[in-house]
Amino acid sequence: MKLLSARTTWLLLLLFYIPVQGNAMAFLNPFKACTFSEMQLKLTANGEPAAGAKVIRSVNWKEEIVDTFTADDSGRVELPATHESSITQVMPVEFVSSQVINVEYDGKNYKIWVYAKRDPGENSEQNGKPFELACELSDEPKIQRVFDSILKTSCTFN
Repeated sequence: MKLLSARTTWLLLLLFYIPVQGNAMAFLNPFKACTFSEMQLKLTANGEPAAGAKVIRSVNWKEEIVDTFTADDSGRVELPATHESSITQVMPVEFVSSQVINVEYDGKNYKIWVYAKRDPGENSEQNGKPFELACELSDEPKIQRVFDSILKTSCTFN
């Protein structure tokens, strides 16, 4: 009776723990996780486009990653998805990526998004659709339970 080599055993164990997400990228790179799904924002302040607003995105999974964007003349800004890789993706541990979006506009700071992403699939929150949000900066953020997590936002879903 021939025993499996250590390498073959390792590969079989790795395949056994690959999470089934319905995401081809997860199959090609089982260590990859989407820490922030693509998001399109329409920013307004008192009903007017928040042109030139500075959007600061903070994503924290293994370490904090901060990037900034600027809204165009119509107040629109697109935040691309972010990905990271880790061996923990093939281990039976819970995935949690914290997300915060702040907007600086007209000398004021607005926290418009606080969320804990709990699924490593890209756009998994809305069954594959990217976020399209309308955010009125003068609105108070509200807490709601969505996508199996808690979200605090002043934005509405389109």
